[in-house]
Amino acid sequence: MDPNWFNALFDDHYENVMNNIGWYVSDGFAGTSSVSGFGGSVGYGYGNYNSEVQDYDLNQQDDNDNGDLFWLRECDRTKLVICTAGALTMYYNTYIYKEPCMNSYNTGMRWLTEILNRHWMRCMNMFRMDADTLKSLTLELETMYRLKSSRRMSVIEKVGMFLYTLALGASNREVQERFQHSGETISRNFKEVLRSVCLLAADFIRPVDPEFTTTPLEIEMNSRYMPYLKVSNTLYR
Repeated sequence: MDPNWFNALFDDHYENVMNNIGWYVSDGFAGTSSVSGFGGSVGYGYGNYNSEVQDYDLNQQDDNDNGDLFWLRECDRTKLVICTAGALTMYYNTYIYKEPCMNSYNTGMRWLTEILNRHWMRCMNMFRMDADTLKSLTLELETMYRLKSSRRMSVIEKVGMFLYTLALGASNREVQERFQHSGETISRNFKEVLRSVCLLAADFIRPVDPEFTTTPLEIEMNSRYMPYLKVSNTLYR
């Protein structure tokens, strides 16, 4: 069977697939001298069976015209089974069967463990911090800022993925290949770590004098900034 001919039956929108099958079953072989795909033609490749089917079709011409009993003919039943099996196969391959993609032996966690346990410069190159700092940051985010592990990813892998993206400016697809996770997983976990880091930043990145009771000398002695500060102090008083 020619696969191109057979696939053409289903080369359409989903709602038209059954119309194509119905047309093929009722009219596909009737009144034609050749149909590519089954040995090149209907008349050739089936031997005496085709002759018998054609004689049977002539005897049942009235039924075929009315379309009431077409499914009772052996030829049409065979064609219906073939077309239905093809439609089911295409549906399975398109919507059910999913070929594994991110299934490399060198997973993200395995690669991360190797980086953390080898030469310190490798960790600096990949994450812009040494292994001890990365582990301390991971512990801080997990215990104090609600960063949790998931069913398939540990906290340290999430943090490593986050730092890898920032340190190297890596795209989502590059991180997918490096850590062997889908793009949706990469994006979701990046946002989780970012939220925890923002909570961490609110505690660590803050002014020494939150009330701004004194003016730093760098501003007070600088003629470029001090005039604006004077105006602000006047307004607030």
